[in-house]
Amino acid sequence: MKKVIIFIFILLNLYSQKLNAQNRNSVWVFGDSTGIDFSNLATPQLINSSIDTRGSCVSIADTNGNLLYYAETNGSMSSNSTQLYNGSHQKIQNGDSILGQLWYHELITIPMPGNDSLYYLFSIGVSSVYGLKYSIINMKANGGLGAVIQKTFHSNHSPWWIV
Repeated sequence: MKKVIIFIFILLNLYSQKLNAQNRNSVWVFGDSTGIDFSNLATPQLINSSIDTRGSCVSIADTNGNLLYYAETNGSMSSNSTQLYNGSHQKIQNGDSILGQLWYHELITIPMPGNDSLYYLFSIGVSSVYGLKYSIINMKANGGLGAVIQKTFHSNHSPWWIV
């Protein structure tokens, strides 16, 4: 009986850790200055944002479900129309004029593996600027408000594939 209780405790502990990691998607920010915070599933909350677009948008939270940043294409077909905002809804330092066009589903953001403060923002150009590009965001920079430390990088000789 004692082994069963220990096993259940281990399973619950692993399960709770898995749920904790899933909080990165708990805040959705999207067009028309709105979003939804799902960090408490029993009572999701509407939030306001600085986004004013019907184009691509993406957001990411920390493992506790706190909004870190979000990005939007600003409704322009220009090649540098993506803007980044932090969880306080302020533009992130150097977070403007990032490659991105007014297409749907063109932005993806993920944490950099093995690092708790760096994130990739992937964007794709399909009309005036072709190809997959990425920028790197450091959320510890600028007093914890975040900064884009590498903007719209592209390499034709990378050993990585994104599918």
